[in-house]
Amino acid sequence: MKIIHLKQFGNVLVSRPAGLEALNAIRPTLAADDNVQISFDDVLTVTPSWFDEFVTRLAQYTTGTVELLPTKNASVRVALPVLLQAHDGDEVAEIFRRALTTWAAQA
Repeated sequence: MKIIHLKQFGNVLVSRPAGLEALNAIRPTLAADDNVQISFDDVLTVTPSWFDEFVTRLAQYTTGTVELLPTKNASVRVALPVLLQAHDGDEVAEIFRRALTTWAAQA
């Protein structure tokens, strides 16, 4: 299991180009079949566009699972339903759905 700590890309994560840049920076450290967990610790805010670009391309790159670790970060919690709706019916939606379901069960 590989944990990606988003704080390594900064504590304010905004824009699609920055999300793609972050993924391109981390990709050489990943195997195509890695199971990946994403940690939001010490991230102040993440926009839906950054998050979408990073997670969508990560899911396309890896054949392993992508899991979003629980967080109380309000920007993440607000972005997930928006991204779930935007990806309705595709495999990336399942990443967001799984996180929302898991986090709700833990509340």
